[in-house]
Amino acid sequence: MIAKASAQALVSFHAPPEGSAAARGRQWAADSDHPELVIGTYSCGGQTVATLLIAMEEYRQGLLVLLKAEKMLALPIMNCVRAIHDATLRTCSLADPKLSSADRLARCAADFIHRIQGGVPALEAFRLMGDDEDDLRVATEKRGGVVELFRSIGLLVKLKSNGQAQNVQWPGGKAANVEIKTTDLSLEHAPHTHYAWNLNSGATHSNPWLLHGLHGSWDEMLVVSIAPLLDISDALVRNLMGYVGLPFDPLLQATHVQRLALTQRDSEGPYTDHVYYYGQV
Repeated sequence: MIAKASAQALVSFHAPPEGSAAARGRQWAADSDHPELVIGTYSCGGQTVATLLIAMEEYRQGLLVLLKAEKMLALPIMNCVRAIHDATLRTCSLADPKLSSADRLARCAADFIHRIQGGVPALEAFRLMGDDEDDLRVATEKRGGVVELFRSIGLLVKLKSNGQAQNVQWPGGKAANVEIKTTDLSLEHAPHTHYAWNLNSGATHSNPWLLHGLHGSWDEMLVVSIAPLLDISDALVRNLMGYVGLPFDPLLQATHVQRLALTQRDSEGPYTDHVYYYGQV
């Protein structure tokens, strides 16, 4: 179901319906002084989303393998859910239909800079260990070129003293951090499962406080581990399909029926409707 929704969204990204956030962004780009560069920056954000969707699918397949295993492997299951959670939140950050076109441009630019400069600290460490400096020089030059390119279309790029880009901003808009604060995104886009972000981070980093606290039947642990994926997938659907102007209520209701079944809630219970669930829980 999510794979189908993602495919529809990616197709609509290239020809978004009138009135959608994606269509408004294209019009805003067309009216700018640098339409090709602005559209290109938006497209870089779309490329990141496509890559994140591929990553989610790989972790989903990993989950299926773990669930079929004879051993009870709670930590790797929670780790896979956390990876899907992380990829979803990064997707929501780029696709959020509530963003202005200018603020989305800043986020797409910040995301692209992050892809360019992410390896610079590692290359600097290798240089200190005596490795050749050519790779570091090339990466640094590319970062500088990207910063100048984004500045040429009107974006403000703030640099740290070491040359690392800190944030990107359209004049008068909101600053987009190059290093995303994922915890804030979790509270914004999936607040009902924010507890899962903290717990699964514990599993990812093998924190003793989590290892000493895992107890209960395997069935209960599976429900606790897997159930957050339903809310996480809802966040993905609302933002991704909302951005390209596609209807998503039927998918949210289908997910909610699965949620009721997984948590063994009576169908006559208080959260039979997904709209009420998100409004009241």
